[in-house]
Amino acid sequence: MKLWLKFATAMALFSFLAHSTSAGASNFHQNPSTSLVKVLTDHLGAATALTAKQKSEIREILAKGNGNKNFICTGTSLAGQRESMYPVVLLRAQLVCEYAKSVDPSIKTTVKERTITSKKLNGRVEVVSK
Repeated sequence: MKLWLKFATAMALFSFLAHSTSAGASNFHQNPSTSLVKVLTDHLGAATALTAKQKSEIREILAKGNGNKNFICTGTSLAGQRESMYPVVLLRAQLVCEYAKSVDPSIKTTVKERTITSKKLNGRVEVVSK
């Protein structure tokens, strides 16, 4: 009988915690922020400098994500490529985040690197505004 009482008490406590958590979470969903994801146009060769078109794309994402405070720049690389390309791709992502920060100093930027399998995304920078 004691085991049943412990089980019933645990279930009641779990139910109470789950209900209070979901009630608090519903307030968050009333004002959802818009998350935007875009892969920037490609760099030419091993270039790292941002082109005018890439700068324009970054400004557009910042404008569309007005109110978003996080900007994530991810350099994408194919597995098994020349070792010299990994730092280049990471530098591209870093330069994208630095430019975004210069446009909107209030945002928090994060630079990441990800290994991919799609050749068409190799060496490009994916940005997420949220």
